[in-house]
Amino acid sequence: MTALDNTTTVLQGLAIILGLPLLVIGLGELIERSKREHNPFTQVLTVIRNLLFPPLALWLLLRQFFQVAEDGIALRVVGSLFWVALIYLLLLFLNTTLTAGKQQKSWQLHLPNLLFQLLRALVVLGILAYVLGNIWQVDLTKIMGALGIGSLVIALALQDTLSNLVSGFLLIIESPFKVGDWIKVGELEGEVIEINWRAVRIKTLDKDIIIIPNGNLGKENICNYTLHDPLHVVRMYMPISYEEHPDRVIQVLQDVALSVDGIEPQPLPDIDPQAYKNSYIEYEIRFCITDYSRLEEIKGDFFRRAYYAIHRNQFHIPFPDKVEYRVFNLPQDPEDTAERLTEILRSLPLFSRLDSRTLLELKQHATLERFAVGERIIDAGTLDQAFYILLSGQVMLSLVGLMGEEQEIAHLTEGDFLGEMVFLPGETSPVYATVTETAKVIRIAPVAIVHLIQHHPKFAVEMSQFIEERKKWIRLAHR
Repeated sequence: MTALDNTTTVLQGLAIILGLPLLVIGLGELIERSKREHNPFTQVLTVIRNLLFPPLALWLLLRQFFQVAEDGIALRVVGSLFWVALIYLLLLFLNTTLTAGKQQKSWQLHLPNLLFQLLRALVVLGILAYVLGNIWQVDLTKIMGALGIGSLVIALALQDTLSNLVSGFLLIIESPFKVGDWIKVGELEGEVIEINWRAVRIKTLDKDIIIIPNGNLGKENICNYTLHDPLHVVRMYMPISYEEHPDRVIQVLQDVALSVDGIEPQPLPDIDPQAYKNSYIEYEIRFCITDYSRLEEIKGDFFRRAYYAIHRNQFHIPFPDKVEYRVFNLPQDPEDTAERLTEILRSLPLFSRLDSRTLLELKQHATLERFAVGERIIDAGTLDQAFYILLSGQVMLSLVGLMGEEQEIAHLTEGDFLGEMVFLPGETSPVYATVTETAKVIRIAPVAIVHLIQHHPKFAVEMSQFIEERKKWIRLAHR
């Protein structure tokens, strides 16, 4: 060995001895900084320092400094450890940068679970093949030949499994749905929560998990409720008596649909008479939703609000055709009688000074109505349609704040009233009135209010003072 060769070996040894520790120290500083910043690549850097560098440094020392032969057992073992560490590092890197589920970071790439697992398998098999073929000098052609002969037996034994695997690849290529979509396969429907090489898992509206083999998916028609357009049309049916005018029924049911959270205002909910039955007209209600997981909740909310709207508008829903009822002296709501309404009006301080004749005239324009939780009796920016006295339940008064948020200003309970802007024709309401507990109210028509103002000046003055007081609340709430 010449002096030049000795010098080169010494320099290489010094580079390894000094360079690798400096590199490890630098990585340590980078790891600490990443931990403080909660960087997702912290674990990747830790693996490089703790698992990848030690076998690499040992291999370089054995090969370059101690001149160990490449086919020596020691060098092969150290080299194999390096490649195993590299497999672990690459898998960790893939797990950090790619995801088969919900994206945790905006920069992560989303892959179908089948492709994600295939990529991981290729990394492992590729590196293992290199280690066996190049480090341990294993003849891979013989192994491949044996696998080729055995593949026919495996294919026959695993027909269903291979069918599911091929169907899984076809699903990825065609992509008829993705994780998060709502689909219907045969009689089954639910939200796709996982797609893998063997099956698709969906969660139904009943929160049950159903596993559908990929092979079965290829044989069924697939309905995707959210592909391209998230809007989904819901159809419901309701019987209404022939006595009710269709135009009025359509308007009431459409207003109910527009008041339900989750029903899209565009396209406008559509209500049409669909069939003339023996004793009623069957109406079809069609509306669009975008969150299919809330389907049952939205339908239930619609039926609940429709019940109260039907009663307020005194629509008649007929009984089944073949059931006959004979009812004499049909019971009334005890608070819906003329005497009770008059008694309630007289008990209120606002009307206590009115004479019996005026109260009787007022009662003729008063009706008892009920509102469901979440319904709005009054909308801000619109004209009040009547004057309401709250008999039971609770109503929240709110307005839109300076930042566009809804701001609560008061809670009304039994004996309170609302709709006072009906006393000021042409002036819109500044507040929303939303039911927070099922409400029963007395509704007094505007014509009766106008008559009161014209013939009872003291009543008009008291009402004007109340309106000014409520306007002060609103001004204070805006501050």
